[in-house]
Amino acid sequence: MVTFLNKKSSLYLLPLILFLFLLMLFSFLRYYLVEREESRRLALADVVAHQVASTLEVFSADRKRALNDLIISWPDRHPNPVDWFHTHAASIKNVLPGIEDVWWISPEFTISWTIAADNRNLLLGKPVTDFGIDSNVLERQGTASSLTEFQKWLNLYALKVDPNNPQLGYVLASFDIKTTLVVMIGDLIGPQFNFSIFDGETLLLEHGTFVEDEASVSQGINFADRVWTLNLQSPYQIMQMGNLILWGGMFMSLFVCLFLYWQLRSAFKLNTSQMHYQAAGEAALDSIIVYQAAQTKDGDVTDFILVDANKVALKMLAIDLVKQNQGLLSQQLTAIGGSHVIADILAVNDSGRPFECTLHNVQDDSIQWLKLQVVKAGNGVAMTIRDITLREISQQKLLESEAKFRRLVDGLLGHFIYSINAQGEVTFISHSVEDILGYAASDFQQNLKKYTTKLPPNMTHIRQMQLQGLRTEPYVVSYQSAAQQEVNIEYSDSPVLDKQGKLIAIEGIGRDVTADLKLKEKIYYQANHDQLTGLLNRYAFDRKLQETLASLQLEQSEATLCYIDMDQFKLVNDTCGHQAGDQLLHNIANILAQTLKTSDIIARVGGDEFCMILTHTNLESAQIKVQQLLDNVASFRFFWDEKVFHVGASVGLVQMNSQYADAVNLIKAADNACYTAKNNGRNQYHVHNIKDDDVDLRQNELKILEQLQYAIEHNNFELHYQTIKPLSHPHNLFSYEILLRMVDNKGSLVSPAMFIPVAERHGLMTRVDKWVFEQTMNLLESYPAHVQALEKCAINLSGASLNSPSLLSVILQRLKQTSVPIEKLCFEITETAAVMNLVTASKMINDIRQLGCKFALDDFGAGMSSFTYLKNMNVDYVKIDGSFVRNMCNDACDMATVKAIHDIASSMGKQTIAEFVGNQQTEDSLQKMGINFAQGYAIAKPLPFIPLLSAGHRRDTAFKC
Repeated sequence: MVTFLNKKSSLYLLPLILFLFLLMLFSFLRYYLVEREESRRLALADVVAHQVASTLEVFSADRKRALNDLIISWPDRHPNPVDWFHTHAASIKNVLPGIEDVWWISPEFTISWTIAADNRNLLLGKPVTDFGIDSNVLERQGTASSLTEFQKWLNLYALKVDPNNPQLGYVLASFDIKTTLVVMIGDLIGPQFNFSIFDGETLLLEHGTFVEDEASVSQGINFADRVWTLNLQSPYQIMQMGNLILWGGMFMSLFVCLFLYWQLRSAFKLNTSQMHYQAAGEAALDSIIVYQAAQTKDGDVTDFILVDANKVALKMLAIDLVKQNQGLLSQQLTAIGGSHVIADILAVNDSGRPFECTLHNVQDDSIQWLKLQVVKAGNGVAMTIRDITLREISQQKLLESEAKFRRLVDGLLGHFIYSINAQGEVTFISHSVEDILGYAASDFQQNLKKYTTKLPPNMTHIRQMQLQGLRTEPYVVSYQSAAQQEVNIEYSDSPVLDKQGKLIAIEGIGRDVTADLKLKEKIYYQANHDQLTGLLNRYAFDRKLQETLASLQLEQSEATLCYIDMDQFKLVNDTCGHQAGDQLLHNIANILAQTLKTSDIIARVGGDEFCMILTHTNLESAQIKVQQLLDNVASFRFFWDEKVFHVGASVGLVQMNSQYADAVNLIKAADNACYTAKNNGRNQYHVHNIKDDDVDLRQNELKILEQLQYAIEHNNFELHYQTIKPLSHPHNLFSYEILLRMVDNKGSLVSPAMFIPVAERHGLMTRVDKWVFEQTMNLLESYPAHVQALEKCAINLSGASLNSPSLLSVILQRLKQTSVPIEKLCFEITETAAVMNLVTASKMINDIRQLGCKFALDDFGAGMSSFTYLKNMNVDYVKIDGSFVRNMCNDACDMATVKAIHDIASSMGKQTIAEFVGNQQTEDSLQKMGINFAQGYAIAKPLPFIPLLSAGHRRDTAFKC
């Protein structure tokens, strides 16, 4: 009895021991999972922090590199450096998002220009030290950065343009920190992280609240020479798996132990034999039922009678052993929807072979799955019934989840999932690959190599890294699709390793990046090509020029740089509009490209400026090719709205060799040579010589401009005249054109070909014309005797004067008060100037003609060549351009042109004057043709005007010119 009681006490202690053991087991699992979770979160935070740092540093490096490229291509000399800086800086800002503004800083560290028009008035003239830039550091080191709050937080990065030329100043780029960080970090750091970014003590951006007890990582970031600190934390989730396992295990252990306790307590109340049976029956999770065969009088078994059943069976089948009418097997099978299997159970009784089946029972709103197992047991059968409803439901859910996952995988647009084993064989690929390549997944899996057209060049290295279990960077493989098109797939691999770190498989996602690559190529093309002509732009040409210079030093080959500036482009642009100018540039670009080899380089570097690199071409061969190019341009006629334009080009050539160490000096030399060609008469080329650098053409222009301004202020001009000879009605009266000469510092006369273009470029022609008009009127009024012998005095007016209301008012006022007969005065305006200012020119002509003056249209035929303008222009004389007159006796075409102009002008009631008459033969031909007047060296050369006046009686002896 004592032994039985001790055994009973020990068995009662078993549930407590089991509970403590399970509690320790689940506590260990929780500790293990928590430690793993913390390590995983720290590792994940560290990876994300490095990704953010790398992304921001690459972003910063790209912008710094763009600023370096800008200052590398910075021209030493430029007619308008602000426009150059604005154009190139705006191009950088458009190509590289994230740059808020770009400033040009003067050597005195004040803001000279900014490309953002909104803040320009606020920024211009301000010292950069107001924005935190240390001028001493910037001057000494060449770079400086600061963090400032100007309307918003900005990161400023300044860079010296040229260390050897501090007068060029500095370039500064500002970055909108908050916008840049929000855009870039939003894709890298998920919402599950808490993070903050500091610049020193200044908080730039933060998300979430850091948990003090949780570990975090810090990562330094170098952004535009500023050191930032990124703090990143991945906090625990509210519900942690370890805690769920611990609490769930505790409750489950408690329930199991309590259940075991009650089972033991019940078992010990039974006798020993009942204890064995009860333990076997009641501990079973299945229903256990024993049936005895029910025989007829003839000994045939037709049904089975219930003998015994465990509690599970009694509850499942709702059996009451007291009621005998519920003891038949057929009745119980009917209750659970299994009446059809009674014949199979009878067969078990006869043959002794076991039988099992699954019943799907639907009762009211519930669905139940039962598994029946029947065996022979003495004079009857034993049956177990297991409720497998939960297992069936779980299996259905698993199948539904698998189907859902497959639909999700196969429904990815532009993506597919794949798996590769350690031997490199594709073991799985999702059906979405068919949407991308047009091949079924099984077909693509079997014929992968057949459809592959291009592998990355480092594929061997990628495979080696995969075998080592290392994650590789995304790489692109090209395939031929079912539609016979090239498709580019970007693979992102993730190695799967076993516990020993050995590669098991490679899984990842394939993404169709064909459109992305095409877009990238398009953006690259637009960033490096001129949209109007399709040629390279200035930014791309500078890079090509530097590459060519580097290759010349390595290959010891030859090349020639050509700088091309179009002539007469402004005339077309101003007369017919920008659309006509764009079309002309497009046509000229095609003409220039026709003469080039495949290896040659051509670019549009300005409004009407082009640059070419003739590779593997010496200077002698380049001159032949450039002359051919000039002939092609000169023979081209541009037609627009029934107008015909003659265009030309001026070209500067430079032999690319060791004399020019960098691209800036090379471009400068070619530009100077082009400038010389333009000054020498246009539509020609000039070869730059190293000796030319001793005389800077721009300095000469500044010198002439200074002399010109001095001459206007101090009357340092001298009037000349050239006789105009009547051919149709000879007489002895004076007819001449007033010409202008400038006296330099040494007392020598300067040709108008030298200072008139300078005056036009710098807006001084109106003052020059006013001086000529007033001095001519003063001299004529001072010599009345000469005026009596005068038929016509012609005074030139420039295009700028036609647009000057103030000069028109001065002329009208003086003509109303002068003693010189108005009908003896004639004003000459060029055809080009009149057409470009048609409305204002017509008004001026009409206003002055009302007083009695006459007008002559100068250089007719050299510009617009349209008789429509002549018909609508109220002039008295048409001066035929000397380019047709000079060689008319030797050129039938020129002869016909002169005759046509004369005939049409005469039909309009206008007299004609032929310019540049150089010999007697030409004069005789003009006279026979009926030309009214002739002017040129064969008639008379230009002479000082005052001696001509002095031949008569002077009215005012005190007057001085």
